[in-house]
Amino acid sequence: MIFAVVGLVLVGVVSALNLVILLVVLRRWRELETVGAGGHSHGFPTTGAISSIRPGDRLPRFSARALDGTAVTERTLLGKETLVGFFSLTCKACVEAVPLFAGHAERLRADGGTSLAIVHGDDSAGSELAAMLGDVMDIVIAEDSEAELSERYGARQYPSYAWYGPDGAVTTAGTGVAALRAVPVAS
Repeated sequence: MIFAVVGLVLVGVVSALNLVILLVVLRRWRELETVGAGGHSHGFPTTGAISSIRPGDRLPRFSARALDGTAVTERTLLGKETLVGFFSLTCKACVEAVPLFAGHAERLRADGGTSLAIVHGDDSAGSELAAMLGDVMDIVIAEDSEAELSERYGARQYPSYAWYGPDGAVTTAGTGVAALRAVPVAS
């Protein structure tokens, strides 16, 4: 009889512990979903994640000032193939992605296209990431923690990219370094 009671207590304790672990995991999962839906991955791994930028999406209307002081609008990008990259100061993979973007931007520039990098984060204008991108991308725009421009484009995770055709429609988009490695170079 004592063994049956001890066994039932043990099963109850294990079941309660299992329930607590499940609730903690579900809460953390919801937090991560909320962060992703709020427009920022804050450096969480994004390789293989699905971008909310979809083929056929149009260039959003915007007006911003590039780091070199030039005014940039969606009209600046129309009429030529454009690679737009989205980066965050809190994203370690974004630094790893810079050489990949550099290769794509160089080939695109040779074909008459242009490249735009949007760097997200407080003090992003003076950041090392913005300086690295300034050396390889045609246009670099810094945005604060509100990520207004990234949200207009639909970028929810970093690094993300979108290829736009001359008509201003997305031809290819993705999230993460692996996705950028797999994308065909513009021609």
